[in-house]
Amino acid sequence: MSSSIEAVHRRARTQDQVPIAYTWWRAGHSELLVLAPGFWRVRLARENLYLAQSFVRHGYDVVTFDFRGHGDSGGAYTFGASEPLDLQAVLEPLIGQGKPYSRFAVLGLSMGGSIAADALARFPEWPCRALAMISSPADVSALHPRPWRTGAIRQVRLRNVLKMPRLSTDTIRARKPRAVEAVARLTMPKLIVSAEGDWLVDPSHARVLADAAAPPVDYVHLDVPGSLHADALVKYLPLRMLRLLHRWFAKNAPP
Repeated sequence: MSSSIEAVHRRARTQDQVPIAYTWWRAGHSELLVLAPGFWRVRLARENLYLAQSFVRHGYDVVTFDFRGHGDSGGAYTFGASEPLDLQAVLEPLIGQGKPYSRFAVLGLSMGGSIAADALARFPEWPCRALAMISSPADVSALHPRPWRTGAIRQVRLRNVLKMPRLSTDTIRARKPRAVEAVARLTMPKLIVSAEGDWLVDPSHARVLADAAAPPVDYVHLDVPGSLHADALVKYLPLRMLRLLHRWFAKNAPP
């Protein structure tokens, strides 16, 4: 990255008073990409840094953040019940009249994509240009992980286990987002990506999302080995993922 790009680490506070840590890569671009990580993933993970730096080089400023219960943010994770407030808190100082950007696009990985879809449906006034959902569940309650598959073994390392997110005691009872309902209400361009044999989110979730989504929507299924999920696609298929994402965003939310 060039010396003219500045990485700014900040905190925002949600409506329910949870501090959310975010990093904002500023390069003077007029368009903003919001990167929403998945469950158990933090904003400064290698795959997120790789995506952020690549999009900055392609003409976007980028912001990514730790959902509540993760990384440097406070609170406890609720699997989507309260996390839309985290996205709202990050957008509040960045988007709107007299603020750095007038609009934004979202790239959501796994649960980050489902939460983003739910948040955009809750706040239809947000000026979102496009939403990409990578390995995102249509319905969190319908997940059936297969941790014995190769992808899980490659993706879940000891360092991940030792940094388990803080979970809310109300998680079981809390409302879970149903992205399948949200995407039916979203009129911005949407990209839905799945991978063959995904160990955590079966590709059937993406097909359900694509069938339910209001147009325009693009559905891409990656017939690749390894049972890869979300950011593992970025780690093990980096060039393929970047080509897919940059082409789609260039068409639907150009820098």
